[in-house]
Amino acid sequence: MLDILQGTPLWVYAVFALVCYYGLRALSPTRESRRSLLLMPAILLVWSVWSLHLGDHPLLALVAWAGGAALGSLLAMLLFSSAGVLLESSSETLLVPGTLKILGISLLFFAVRYWIGYQSAVHPEHAASVQMLGISGTAAGFTVGLFCGRAFKLYRHFLQLRLRA
Repeated sequence: MLDILQGTPLWVYAVFALVCYYGLRALSPTRESRRSLLLMPAILLVWSVWSLHLGDHPLLALVAWAGGAALGSLLAMLLFSSAGVLLESSSETLLVPGTLKILGISLLFFAVRYWIGYQSAVHPEHAASVQMLGISGTAAGFTVGLFCGRAFKLYRHFLQLRLRA
């Protein structure tokens, strides 16, 4: 275990600290604009697909990623409630209650990305195997799907609240 941590580049620790910071910040109420609800999932989607290891079976990796993303999105729509989410007076921003769930999925996202990177660095011969492509594709899709499903649910709620206002 210590070898893994010693072999990890310093920038990974900085990313981990940033993930923890934003996850802990989500424990208190936050403001979500329409732009942030659309932009953050798009960035995570592009990053997730771009960093997906396609190997010799790109269709398998993409189908596994898409299946994981669909499952993650559906789970996020069940896990995250729109109860307590309010539209601010400007009608451009949502006030979202704090939750521990954001920290959890942020750490899951980081752990999956770290694990995939570790497997590729330490076991490059296994990184292209059918099993690893399926597992890493599904895990990467699932974690990004959690973020996208939450954002989609909040965006739908945002539109409903604006119609009522």
